[in-house]
Amino acid sequence: MSAASSTTGAIPPPRPRMVEWPVVVSCAMPVAIATGVFAIGGLVAGFAYFLSLLCILGGSGMVLALYRARRPLARIDGRVGLRVGLLTGLMMVTAMGIGLSATGVLERFALHNMAGFDEDLTKQQQLGMQMAEQMLASDKDPQLKQMELEFAASPEIRAGTVLFGALFRTGILLAFTTGLGGFAGLLQTRRRALRSGD
Repeated sequence: MSAASSTTGAIPPPRPRMVEWPVVVSCAMPVAIATGVFAIGGLVAGFAYFLSLLCILGGSGMVLALYRARRPLARIDGRVGLRVGLLTGLMMVTAMGIGLSATGVLERFALHNMAGFDEDLTKQQQLGMQMAEQMLASDKDPQLKQMELEFAASPEIRAGTVLFGALFRTGILLAFTTGLGGFAGLLQTRRRALRSGD
């Protein structure tokens, strides 16, 4: 029998392991937006900040559950969970970054309410300089110490400190969402195996 006669001519169905990323993005979008809204609300109320933490910790699992509800036949495992968790974390970071940046610009230039943030940042930098001075030699030239303090108080260093802190928190958030996504994917794999065993 020839190869041409052995086929039906119908288009084969998609592979069950393929991830439909447009569907995943549409599932992750409301979770990311809710996280961003709660993060902005956390600047005013501590309860909203707690809700944003819950979204971060449970976001990957929620996205996988929404994806499973829309695509019941989709095969989800730990590897898919890791990828979905990473995407969810990136979308959360984007939503929180846009929301908090817009809020900061509004607070600083329109409402002029960033004095408290500036004072807290100055105190943190002074504390860091004091700890550095204690670890280094105490017989340093006073003029050199003053130059270092002025350098640390410069706008460039202050902006770099804020950006470094934001990058550090972003890395932690992505690690959490990716790892928890992989764990949620493994749980769904086990649940599917138990159902098929029944």
